[in-house]
Amino acid sequence: MAFTKYILPALAAATTVYAQCNQSKVTIQNQGDATALQNCESINGDVTIAPQASGQIQLNGVQRITGDFTVNNATGLTALTSDQLSSIGGRWVLQDLTILSTLQFDSLTSVGTIEWTALPALQALSFGQGITKAQNVGISNTQLANLDGIELMQVQALDINNNNFMTDINVNNLKNITGITNFGANGQSLSIKFPNLQGAGNMTFRNISNLEMPSLARINGALGLFGNAFQTFSAPNLTVINGDLSINNCDNLNNLTMPELGGVNGGFGLANNPKLSNLNGFPGLQVVAGAIDVSGPVSKFSLPKLRDARGLFNFQTTENFDCSAFQKDKDSRVIKGTYKCLAKQQKPGGADSTSTASSSSSSSTGKSGAGHLEINIPAALTLGSLLVGYLMV
Repeated sequence: MAFTKYILPALAAATTVYAQCNQSKVTIQNQGDATALQNCESINGDVTIAPQASGQIQLNGVQRITGDFTVNNATGLTALTSDQLSSIGGRWVLQDLTILSTLQFDSLTSVGTIEWTALPALQALSFGQGITKAQNVGISNTQLANLDGIELMQVQALDINNNNFMTDINVNNLKNITGITNFGANGQSLSIKFPNLQGAGNMTFRNISNLEMPSLARINGALGLFGNAFQTFSAPNLTVINGDLSINNCDNLNNLTMPELGGVNGGFGLANNPKLSNLNGFPGLQVVAGAIDVSGPVSKFSLPKLRDARGLFNFQTTENFDCSAFQKDKDSRVIKGTYKCLAKQQKPGGADSTSTASSSSSSSTGKSGAGHLEINIPAALTLGSLLVGYLMV
């Protein structure tokens, strides 16, 4: 009788807990549903917080979610917290949570993919341990001022856009971004610092006020700087860009240096940078596989170690400029494509433009290995388009 009275109910309770923890899909509609999961050390499936959830949801006791953790369109949710959750194996989706102002996870360190979109009341993250592992991170349309609490060492895709209140990003431990980096349409005063970043894939930075990557040695893709407000950009240890280098519409840029850059395995393009007059900051550049397409008020421009420029060469400036050094490179077939060097142009333009006025110029035609330089990263990248290539990893 004692066995029947005590043991069987205990077994029944254990069976119930096991069943709750091992459902392929768990839905939380209110705090009562969340509390019922507190004895689950691991939820072996997906967890969804339903749209009708409101107020604060505390997911305490749970240490692991092996699948996705999704909260979508819960417009009455104000706070989402957890005391012991340390890992989310799949996607962490937070979307259209209009009054969510508290995101507190005391133990969380690992997430498969972060996808946060339209969290207009979220101003800060409260991650006690800091997220040190994630494959992809996409954060869009929040009130976050920084990314404190996201302390990655490596990531595949990093897409931070349309966060108008964001002013400072310093991911001190980040050493490698294997895929796409995209920053755009954030706060106009945004300062980005990656002090220990050594390698990256395609990188695009738009509308930022400061960019520091002193340890960056290799970009396995393109580097694009567009419409930024900084006056100085230096990549002192960058040796190779395996894609295009494009720097356009940076109104305040007056100092640009990449002293160790030896190769650009794409195009080399600079345009519409009205204060950039000195382009002697590439003393080690030897190889450009695509077009060299430079225009603007440039009075100093030299590539003293250039030995192989495989595409067209177009340089147009409003200033006086002696083209003889580049003409020599063309004559010796260092420059192998169509060649144009035009000084004192009223409207200096790209490779497809026509001369406007010139007192010192030289040009010649030839079979070009590349056309007009275009950056290979779209002007506007959405979170979905950036991550679609990585979510299957």
